[in-house]
Amino acid sequence: MSKRAFVVTGLGYGDEGKGKVVHWLTAIHKAHTVVRTGGPQAFHRVVTSSGQEHVHAQFGSGTLAGAATHLSKNMVIDPYAILAEGKVLDLDFGIGSIFERLTIHEDALVITPFQAIANRLRELARGASKRGSVGVGVGETITDAQALRGDVIRAKDLGKPYLFDRLLALQERKINELKEAIELIDGLPDDVRVRARLELTNLKSSGTVEWAIGWFAELASKTNIVDTDYVAEKILGREGTVIFEGSQGVLLDPLYGFYPYTTKVRTISGPTLSLIKECDYDGEVTSLGVLRAYHTRHGGGPFVAECPELTKQLPDATNGNHSWQGNFRVGCFDVVVAKYAVDACGDTLDGLVITCVDRIAPLGEWKVCQSYQDGERTIGSIPVSHKIGDKQIRNQEEIGRLLSRCQPNVDVLKITDPLFIGFQFIRDELNIPVYAVSTGPTEKDLIEPEYQIDLGFLQ
Repeated sequence: MSKRAFVVTGLGYGDEGKGKVVHWLTAIHKAHTVVRTGGPQAFHRVVTSSGQEHVHAQFGSGTLAGAATHLSKNMVIDPYAILAEGKVLDLDFGIGSIFERLTIHEDALVITPFQAIANRLRELARGASKRGSVGVGVGETITDAQALRGDVIRAKDLGKPYLFDRLLALQERKINELKEAIELIDGLPDDVRVRARLELTNLKSSGTVEWAIGWFAELASKTNIVDTDYVAEKILGREGTVIFEGSQGVLLDPLYGFYPYTTKVRTISGPTLSLIKECDYDGEVTSLGVLRAYHTRHGGGPFVAECPELTKQLPDATNGNHSWQGNFRVGCFDVVVAKYAVDACGDTLDGLVITCVDRIAPLGEWKVCQSYQDGERTIGSIPVSHKIGDKQIRNQEEIGRLLSRCQPNVDVLKITDPLFIGFQFIRDELNIPVYAVSTGPTEKDLIEPEYQIDLGFLQ
């Protein structure tokens, strides 16, 4: 048995079908481990051919196909949510050894209640200028890690005697940092003000520290917290297949997304490939980008290809309107941002997986945006910038402003064979091979490119 690794990266604004792809790869390659990167804000839905269904947040999307999960050092974890999800996988799916099959890298950042509350208070204080945060504290935790360094909580701190004092100090720091947001509470609309005051009460409560200590200690007692040598020897050094599962999508990356509607976790494939290299992995590596046959976006931010008609026609099973993120929006397939996402990943992608082709096929037509209109100016591509620091953020913010005023130039193509969408049109437009196309919800509905393509399927 040889060693092989797959890296799965979303090329949209998230919700591309990464969970489905990871489950499929796990099933066909009998992967022994799924390594998670990103954060717990993932909602990766898996539907198995045997009728099981679970929306994965922190456990790998190969869990129902038998894979163990490793939460990497590039992961931000929520201990309470891990325990809750593990309980569901145990009780509803009969995976009684679920925590024995979970490892966490010692350097993984831990979200505390105070960072989650701070995240929500800042978002509430923005009023109509909300950024579409999920509200679980991922961005707040990463910002703290960049600013506080040794004072943040990592997995290796869970269950340690000094954790109480560390949490207490973090609570006090957050109360001081949020003074400006707290002052805005009284001026918020009635319903928002009530939510903000409840958050503030929990932020200041001494019981919140005790609550966190209990859950953190329980997680530390139930699973294995490991170092990089363990990952290199016991996971990547093991024969068989490993799958790296990212969260969100390239168009939300902190450096390549369109600020301020971005995440703090890295979503491009490069950091994951660096992690593999760091472990001196000597197996075959295949890096796959995932796209739907149409684009979606949850919450605010520019979305040139948005189409209210498609939003009504293509409701999503697990992506409704969210109290923190906002509305789930649907648009036609956007060649411009798809090309941009591929380019942002550099030369790291080996191929694409196109999902949700079966959702488009019954419509009988496929709406495709191949360029934008900004007044009299036609825009066919977005250049990828690699500036440093604040210059890059300002560049991305300017691109976001440009996209916000653009209109899509849409072509309507008649579908005579839905597989053409993935295997020829997208391949040719993005100039990258298509590894597989999904024509249904389960692992048995992904079709690989042995399918023979003839011209004329799309008119």
